[in-house]
Amino acid sequence: MPALRVRRKRSTPLSALPGITDGLINLPNLRSSPTRTLSPLDRTKRRFSTMVSSAAAAAVSRRLSATIGWCLASPTQVKPQIVRQGRALCLQYIKTQIRRSTLCANKQIVMKRLQTMLETECGEEAVSNSESGVLAGLRALCAALERKRPEAFRHVARQATRAPSAMLRSETALAELALALARRITRENITWSKIAAVYCVCGALAREAAEAADGEPALELVSAPAAALADLLHEDPGSWIASHGGWNGLVDRLRASERDQRSEKTLRVMVSFFVLACLTLLLFRWVLHAHPAYNEL
Repeated sequence: MPALRVRRKRSTPLSALPGITDGLINLPNLRSSPTRTLSPLDRTKRRFSTMVSSAAAAAVSRRLSATIGWCLASPTQVKPQIVRQGRALCLQYIKTQIRRSTLCANKQIVMKRLQTMLETECGEEAVSNSESGVLAGLRALCAALERKRPEAFRHVARQATRAPSAMLRSETALAELALALARRITRENITWSKIAAVYCVCGALAREAAEAADGEPALELVSAPAAALADLLHEDPGSWIASHGGWNGLVDRLRASERDQRSEKTLRVMVSFFVLACLTLLLFRWVLHAHPAYNEL
């Protein structure tokens, strides 16, 4: 079998070659004539045109993929207000957890530093959370979750890792642990209860870190779960909160739940009264039939 002959690709256009007359090529002249070489400027133009065409093709492909449905479109950017308000809300809830702690020796100092951080970094958001009732609603929802499943929010670091003491002494490790647990909770079917569960986990980790610290705990360590929560809000949970009315949507959902509970309670009272009235009438009828005077009639 004869060996394959490698042919050299010529990029020189035929019109630039000498010896072309009336559409015919003079082969002897072609062999004797020197080949045409591209200048550095022409090479640069060719490389640049190739790069531009490739970038344009990639951009068009991405646009068509997002429009037609070949791939999922990238999520929209979360509003910074939701992230800032969520971080302030987490710091406020951490302060509540530190206040409830009975093992933190320096909790008064930690609470003062957290309050200073709230005033300097999250002043408007913290005030908005308090005035709009978002903080009160979150506290109520978190308290309900803790009453329902108290074992899930106790010794969170011990349940999640084999080295809880190392996690509770490093702000980076604590933030990564809080973010990993938060992503696991909000992995699918996000609800306000799951959002509140994330706050319960962050508050529990901050309280455990303050209790495990030797002496006065560092403010960066206690506030590390709040930074992790801010990173979480840049993802799908933040988009979900934005699509459900923002943080005020939590208050609206709690109010709707309270109205449903009141309606259910009212319905139960009415049904109980109706059943009691029926039983009373049946008892009265039975007593009336059992009386001797009724038989004489």
